[in-house]
Amino acid sequence: MLAGGTALAQAIGVLSAPVLSRLYTPDDFGVLGVYTSLFSILLAVNSLRYEFAISLPKDDEDAVNLLALTLALVAGTTIVFAIALGLLADQIVSWTNAPALRPYLWLLPLGLLGAGFYEALNYWTIRRQQYPRIARTRFTQSIAGSLTPVLLGLLRPGAGGLLIGHVISQGVGSSTLARHAWRDDRTALRRVTLRGMGRMARRYYRFPLLSTGSSLLNSLGLNLPRLLLSLFYGTSVTGWFLFGQRIIALPMALVGASVGQVFLGTIAQLKNDAPERLKPFYLKTARRLLLLGLVPSAFLMLTGAPLFAWVFGPEWETAGLYAQILAPMFLVQFVVSSLSQIMIVLERQSVQLVWDFARLVLTVGLLWLASRYDSTLAVLLYSAGMTIAYLVLLGLQWHALGQFAIERQPSHE
Repeated sequence: MLAGGTALAQAIGVLSAPVLSRLYTPDDFGVLGVYTSLFSILLAVNSLRYEFAISLPKDDEDAVNLLALTLALVAGTTIVFAIALGLLADQIVSWTNAPALRPYLWLLPLGLLGAGFYEALNYWTIRRQQYPRIARTRFTQSIAGSLTPVLLGLLRPGAGGLLIGHVISQGVGSSTLARHAWRDDRTALRRVTLRGMGRMARRYYRFPLLSTGSSLLNSLGLNLPRLLLSLFYGTSVTGWFLFGQRIIALPMALVGASVGQVFLGTIAQLKNDAPERLKPFYLKTARRLLLLGLVPSAFLMLTGAPLFAWVFGPEWETAGLYAQILAPMFLVQFVVSSLSQIMIVLERQSVQLVWDFARLVLTVGLLWLASRYDSTLAVLLYSAGMTIAYLVLLGLQWHALGQFAIERQPSHE
């Protein structure tokens, strides 16, 4: 249900792309690419990843105290980030080679607050298994994120319309989920206490200790390419790279995220009630994800550059070429990343942390080596390296499942 609802929502985003490509330039999309990279990196740490634990407690009192703890952390860290961005604004635009971003940095704290609240309430809604509610908010987010930049682009050219649209799409849905939670779960919410929040902070200390570091490394690995491309080649190349991602990667990633959220809720339950079903469920989900992503990836590999030039305009042909190069990587990423919650449920966060660090080093190394050459070679090296890295992660996930099965076998001593 979540995957279908998100796919429908993303169809709106894809359909709006030919309009956006004629309202905004590659440089405008490059500024958006730098902004969303900074946003995603900060979002990875603004809740210390306590929202991942909301699905795990058996008792709703513990879960609702985790929800309150997460919301409080989001509010506190957003204030800290706002102060830091105000002090370091000039340095940030210099480091990223994106001076056009300077007037819009104030939007970052607003987006972080809205997205952080939404994610916390989203995991609470997953725990309550209210999947239609989440699907509707995903659809609303896509509508807001697609129509806002179109309207603003018609009124005034420049990157601002894209950035404001991103902020609005991040926050939309939080009020809806909060209203439903207060209406349906009011009894549970009244059991929030400072003592309960502190107890949950101590009980799930591994999430800030390990998952926050892993999430930060993961976010850096995903978002540094756009920042490095902007630094080495300018915002036009970053814009082509981002636009290619929007057409293939973001729809697949958001469908994968929806599947991954349901996957998390299911495997958390299976771990406690039917651990012998973990492996079969993992394999079934992996096969379905592969089949779901195979056709669009293959089609884009064959038609990318000419298709982009025809649909979005001649200046976007390079974006289509980048999409062709990146399609195999995104197919593997679509499958593996959607299943990555298995490492959290099995409490193998340290393994995920090591992999995230290795991928970050590989990303920086490949793009730095390619920086003296053409940007197309840089994208090609990045795609090949990341495809191998995600296949390694798939092996690590399977190994973790095997280790869990061994640990649960009764001792014969």
